[in-house]
Amino acid sequence: MKLYQAPNITQGRDHRMEKFFYPESVAVIGVSVKKLNLGRIILVNNAQIGFKGRLYGVGSEEGELAGVRVYTSVAGLPETPDVAIIITPAATVPDMLEECGKKGIRHAVIESGGFSEFSTGKNNLEEQVLAIAARYDMKFIGPNCVGTINFETNLMMPFAFASRTLEPGNVAVISQSGGVGNTFLQCLPDNNILLSKFVAVGNKLQLDETDFLEYLLGDERTGIIIAYLEGFKRGRRFYELCAGSSKPVIVLKSNRSASSAMIAQSHTTALSSSDDVVEAAFRQAGVIRVEDEDELISATKIMQLPPMKGRRVAVLSRSGGHAVLTADACAKYGFEMVPFPREFIDHVKTMYTTRVISHQNPLDLGEIFDYTIFPRILEAAIQLPEVDGVLFNHLYQSEYEGEMSRKFLEEVKRICWKYGKPVSLAMISDANEIQTLKKTNPFPIFSTPLTAARALDISASFVERRNARAHRGTLHVSPVVPDSVRELREACMREGRLPLTDEALAVCATAGLPVVEGARITRMDEVENLALGFPVAVKLLSRDASHKTDVGGVRLGITNLTGVIDAMGEILSLIHISE
Repeated sequence: MKLYQAPNITQGRDHRMEKFFYPESVAVIGVSVKKLNLGRIILVNNAQIGFKGRLYGVGSEEGELAGVRVYTSVAGLPETPDVAIIITPAATVPDMLEECGKKGIRHAVIESGGFSEFSTGKNNLEEQVLAIAARYDMKFIGPNCVGTINFETNLMMPFAFASRTLEPGNVAVISQSGGVGNTFLQCLPDNNILLSKFVAVGNKLQLDETDFLEYLLGDERTGIIIAYLEGFKRGRRFYELCAGSSKPVIVLKSNRSASSAMIAQSHTTALSSSDDVVEAAFRQAGVIRVEDEDELISATKIMQLPPMKGRRVAVLSRSGGHAVLTADACAKYGFEMVPFPREFIDHVKTMYTTRVISHQNPLDLGEIFDYTIFPRILEAAIQLPEVDGVLFNHLYQSEYEGEMSRKFLEEVKRICWKYGKPVSLAMISDANEIQTLKKTNPFPIFSTPLTAARALDISASFVERRNARAHRGTLHVSPVVPDSVRELREACMREGRLPLTDEALAVCATAGLPVVEGARITRMDEVENLALGFPVAVKLLSRDASHKTDVGGVRLGITNLTGVIDAMGEILSLIHISE
């Protein structure tokens, strides 16, 4: 299937990051040859799924597992591996890392837990790990992580049993949580979303989500990036990378409330940040934010189709009731169901005879049972210049119409890519049928008109934010008048206070930016002459108080003149008391 492949933005790739996904040799430290443990699972997984590189084990006893030799020390390995995976008790990790450094290993993945996510008293271990890594110029992921997966080379660092073939795709995953990451590894392929690379970053003691975002933005095999994050280590850099990206970045961000902060801290040491700030940054940077796993799947699916370049949609439906539901869904997401032109209606009338249903948008196709007609109508609709995308409700009985519906689905795929516009297809049938289709057919399908409309909204919003991002700073506003700004600044300086505190809105207005209305009051009797609508805010103007809220100098949500007078009195009384 053809997928949406955006151009790269990263010029200078960090080739040291490449080793975490394309090592020629890997050593797993913490392997038992006699009993099942996590190190043994990692080693056997890679041997059985066919990792395209050399494998070594390190444990307390020599032996062999799945044809891979296990040694008793890092120093005893026959070569210097590209990457060492360490999964031994936390207290032993500094010594293991020291051995790796002496051997010349420059890349490590510390999967062991029990660091500061468990107790603040473990910080000393983290300091030791950082010092050793710095001394040997080492890059490492973790601790408390499950490392990377490369679906191209069959590299699998997580310690869960490999239960499926690693079929490569073009979607990459960055996860702060190994558990959530494992869920993605199950649910995404189950919905025919195939992955290129995966990394779980854990505590992010050294390398973090931003390092891997930058790497994946430059990865030619990755077209879409998914991230599950509980917090940011370098939020500004993450924002800058997303703002410069042509590839869709889809983020499920948790740790949004006070109640989740303590759990996240004990889980991956994540610190919470203001969710309003995160939301605003995502909007400005063009990040697609999703609320849960289902929405993440929908977003990833629709972003593999041509982009929705506007909000004019044609709705075609095999059910009148579902057409009504779709109209509500389109209204919810701000789509315009444009009237079909007369030429289109006349053309449709040549395809079949309608007896009851009128030709309009949404177009009810409930009178059609000839499956060869549906693609013809879809192709006629998607060609219309006034249509940016199509939402098609295909209601059918799988027992009788299953095979014909699959052929129709192939036609939808062809038409979608031929005209470069998205077709959000709601396949509505029995649950087993739809689940089978999702697993076996690469074309994105949805289960309800609402989820199909939401998917189009995700695509349209991405295009809108990307365009706004590209034109940010080029808005045609009235030029700043230097004399006016200079006068404001000089007046502030004459009064001996910081420039442009209370006058900031005046500067914005001078620059042509819209600002809220306001009035300056110096006496109580001036209140009656106010020409402002309610509600209003009352704010102290004082050369000695640049931060008004710190001295109680702000009152909000006042709905009448009496309230204004009372607020002024309260503020003045506070000032007198402080003096």
